[in-house]
Amino acid sequence: MDLFSTSLEIIHLVYTTTIFIRDVTQEVKGYGDAKRDISERLEHELVFVETFSDVCFGEERGFLRDTRVRDSVKRDVKHCLDALNKALAAYRAEAWKYAGAVPDLVDQSAEDLTKLELKDEGKKKWRDGMKARCQVWRKKAAPLEWALFGKEEMEALLVAYSEWTDRLRQTLSIILLLVGTPTLEFAASAQAANLGVKEVSERQARVVSKPPEEYDALQGEMKNPVVAKPGNGLIRGVYEDESGFDSVDVVVEIRPYEEALSLAVSERNYDEARELKEPLRQLTWLLQSPMDSNVSTQDAAEGYRMHTLSCMGFLDEPSKNRSLILYRAPQTLPAAQDVPTLHTYVQKGAKPALGSRFLTARALAATLLTIHTSDWVHKNICSRSVLILPISEHATETLPYLVGWDVARPLEAGTSLHALFDLEPNLYRHQQRFGKPSQKFANEHDIYSLGVVLLEIGLWKAMSTIFARPLEKNPRIETTQQHALFKRVNGMIVDMAQGIELKREMGERYAAVVQKCLKWEPSQGQEEVVESSIRFRTEVVDALVAGCKL
Repeated sequence: MDLFSTSLEIIHLVYTTTIFIRDVTQEVKGYGDAKRDISERLEHELVFVETFSDVCFGEERGFLRDTRVRDSVKRDVKHCLDALNKALAAYRAEAWKYAGAVPDLVDQSAEDLTKLELKDEGKKKWRDGMKARCQVWRKKAAPLEWALFGKEEMEALLVAYSEWTDRLRQTLSIILLLVGTPTLEFAASAQAANLGVKEVSERQARVVSKPPEEYDALQGEMKNPVVAKPGNGLIRGVYEDESGFDSVDVVVEIRPYEEALSLAVSERNYDEARELKEPLRQLTWLLQSPMDSNVSTQDAAEGYRMHTLSCMGFLDEPSKNRSLILYRAPQTLPAAQDVPTLHTYVQKGAKPALGSRFLTARALAATLLTIHTSDWVHKNICSRSVLILPISEHATETLPYLVGWDVARPLEAGTSLHALFDLEPNLYRHQQRFGKPSQKFANEHDIYSLGVVLLEIGLWKAMSTIFARPLEKNPRIETTQQHALFKRVNGMIVDMAQGIELKREMGERYAAVVQKCLKWEPSQGQEEVVESSIRFRTEVVDALVAGCKL
């Protein structure tokens, strides 16, 4: 039996068993205050499974029927469905005790089920039949194993549902990246909402579109002057709109003009200046796509959501040769003036608990996965671009948020062999992006940078400390030195990733994750990018889950 037919049979089993569980739990009286929550969560999972079946296995546009979807993706879907089906095994066995009361389609072959699914009329007949059978099950199942439906058992079952439907949701995001959305209106559809892919599909759509002509720099101003602080490009502030009536607490990123833009502005070459400002305009418009909100520690440890801040836009300050990117400040941002970054936390030296470090690492890896399945790249991952914020106003637990996005830089920029580059940000960069870039930015370049940050988290040492002496002597390096310098920097980083200290601090598995990131192979073509995303989720993101529980 092929992967498609097998998966179709399994999703039918999952769906029918979920209907049975949902209907039985409606009769349970012992859930107390938790009954509404349990019912709503079960209904949510049921809607997801039904919609996933329609979107992926449907006759007209079922994604898994598309020839561009490789077997590796189909195997991942089957693996998730197998695992969810296994979690439901005891409940299905209970239901099947009474399945003979009415004709039962569950006993039919996968081939018959496939034929039945070909038309909407067939699907409706099958589902109506299942609902009717569930009513019979409930009446005839007098000696039910009610222990299966206790409050604690149902909570554990719902955790299993969430784990595997969340992974199916993430796989669907990867499939959307490959085959595109079924319609232009998909992101706003009930199907996208039911599947939980509304945000990612909107982000994917925005990548291939252009900012509206009217989108430009914000017209308001900062309430107080924004002054750059050494080593920290993130600053708290208050933005006031042009009316002067509304103000917003913001996190500010200072973006100094590149040399070419400064020259164009000084010479009043407005057309060239506008062209040179376009990448920042496009970036901030992209960052105003829907973002995942209300992330939690459970999501950081097990989910696949994107930890970042909502971007308001940018302020242009030509008189100061800079632009400011503004993010809405989270309510959990501490009252202190400085914005806390991973770099500042590491520099303080107070090492968090092991589980906390794993949680930070795993949340950043999941964020990068979601960035890439949104068809985005970050281009500037380092410990200074990671905010560390409390999960709530008075909590001591923290979560990371990735900011500090970089704009596209043309490969031909800085053609002089004697051009200078800042050494510290390049400590996080892949060989092809070190100094003067030699290749267009790709996912593996972000993954390399993540590996360096994971190394910092594991050792609890910043790159600026590890390379303090070279940074003191030569903070700026000529491009003529970049190839020899990268070999030395990369050699030290790889040695630390393979060294005993990291394994002693975080364990063999964490060290293996860091090493994989530093040696991630490039992908050729969109299909390989999809394959790489699945492998990154398995070998990096999911490999960090167990450590979050330490």
